[in-house]
Amino acid sequence: MFCGSWRTSRALDSFRSLLEVVEELTEEEVYYCLKLEMQTQRRKTLIDRLIARAADINKQQFINSLKEKLNGSPEIRHPLEG
Repeated sequence: MFCGSWRTSRALDSFRSLLEVVEELTEEEVYYCLKLEMQTQRRKTLIDRLIARAADINKQQFINSLKEKLNGSPEIRHPLEG
């Protein structure tokens, strides 16, 4: 079970600190922070920013997945290269 990192500690310190590290947070770290913030129900702006980051992560994964489905994986497109 994930129990936090220096980034999650920094993210939960203050909204300003969150803004400094939010783009570096992994999906697992975002969900960890969200869980803790939802339990306290104190800082709606922090929760909203974490939700936006989770959406960004999932959006990029979805885009990559669609590109792979439509174009094929790099190994399939160019099996003899590299």
